[in-house]
Amino acid sequence: MIEGRGLRKVFKSGIFRNKAVVAVDGVNVRIDEGEAVALVGESGSGKSTLGRILLMLIRPDEGKVVFEGIELTKLKGKELRRLRTKMQLIPQNPEDALDPRWRLYDSVAEPLRVHGLCDKNEEEERVLELTKAVGLKEEHLGRYPHELSGGELQRAVIARALALNPKFLVCDEPTSMLDLSTQATVVRLLMKLQRRMDLAILFITHDVELAQIVGDRVLSMAEGRIANSVVC
Repeated sequence: MIEGRGLRKVFKSGIFRNKAVVAVDGVNVRIDEGEAVALVGESGSGKSTLGRILLMLIRPDEGKVVFEGIELTKLKGKELRRLRTKMQLIPQNPEDALDPRWRLYDSVAEPLRVHGLCDKNEEEERVLELTKAVGLKEEHLGRYPHELSGGELQRAVIARALALNPKFLVCDEPTSMLDLSTQATVVRLLMKLQRRMDLAILFITHDVELAQIVGDRVLSMAEGRIANSVVC
């Protein structure tokens, strides 16, 4: 499904950009179709950077990203955007993914509109289908982000991410900002959707126990490298 080969990313900072931080250092990773891989590690270990490299939201300084046999690191512009519809991100802070000026309906419908996939009737049907799939009610669609709870916001972001029927999801600590009971509900939802849609998932977390629950495999990351891999 998706594979990273020899991935390396260095961030430079300082007035003269003379400070270098190696975020990802020679990482090889593969996630197969329908597989859930949990990536665990401390803050600053490079987990989020690796996830964004696989989505090509960040370009690696070295290495390749291959998705369904196509080398994404060679693509630019329209070609890359076309394939990116098959890969989506569920971020740590759901409020950052939703426009505060838009009602929830428009946020979920936006990917469908951008890619011209539906007429108005089909759009309404698809948005309602997605809303139901993530456990929200039709009445939520008329609300603004600030009128939703943290769990409702994250469900809305998941619905939006699923709008284009992706094959690969990067879930970047999607429950870390939620209370414990809501965390469990969102995790169960993601696992249910992953099985139903046969999604490949990279689930990023700092919680080892959660990683073992979610992942078919657990990868441990430290100082920009994959330190260990365990089959659950």
